Amino acid sequence: MLSKVKIRYAKKILRRFKAGLTAAMTLAAGYFLGTFAISYAEDIDVFQLRSIEVRGNSILPRSELVDVMAIPVTGSIFGVDLAEVQRRLETINYVYGVRVGRLLPHTIFVDVVENEPLAYVAGPEFYVVTAEGRALPLPHGRHELELPTLSGVPSNIEALDAGHIEGHSQLEQACAILGFLRSGYPQLYGELSEMVFGGSGEVSLYLAESSTVVRLGDEDIKNRIAALDAFLLTVSGKRGLVDYAYIDLRYNQQIVVRERA
Repeated sequence: MLSKVKIRYAKKILRRFKAGLTAAMTLAAGYFLGTFAISYAEDIDVFQLRSIEVRGNSILPRSELVDVMAIPVTGSIFGVDLAEVQRRLETINYVYGVRVGRLLPHTIFVDVVENEPLAYVAGPEFYVVTAEGRALPLPHGRHELELPTLSGVPSNIEALDAGHIEGHSQLEQACAILGFLRSGYPQLYGELSEMVFGGSGEVSLYLAESSTVVRLGDEDIKNRIAALDAFLLTVSGKRGLVDYAYIDLRYNQQIVVRERA
């Protein structure tokens, strides 16, 4: 005869088996019910694709993004290959990143992160250089972005056609300066019309609103921009950029200015 210990052990195993079997049957039933519910809902057009929501784009028009997505105008949102849509969108200039998803019951959404343009630069054609180190053709072939222009860099820049600025020292330096201006001194960046590289590599800024030239020299550029900001803060209330024809920061421990007549 079986001992009481063995009987209790057998009952324990049986209870676990029943619990596992019940859980498995519940999961299976849930899966089949869920599949049936989705299939039925698709049959009665509950998940019929009715809208495509595009968010985060400011440079690229919605129509261009939707055309590249090439989503069929009929069918269920569950029939859309999200990975393929994302792959297509990532091939577009000015798209830095993208996220595609479904918004029940009838919407496909696209969140776009665009490259951040910093300036125009002339190469074999006009390009835009970005904060991410890319060189991109003008969007839609038109000057439609309010950006400063880079001048004094060679016009036959292979890096531009390659789509990046890596290895081109002047473009890398320009993007570093412009990024520094935009993040730390947005008002000054907003007034910037042109950044010019001189023959010896000296950098000058031309400000559109005040018609002031700021001469930064060829080294320690960021500290000189900080010195310019400190100078303008010191004279604030008495003088502004518009009062100066030029501001020269090329000398140590001094700022040379020329006031307008």
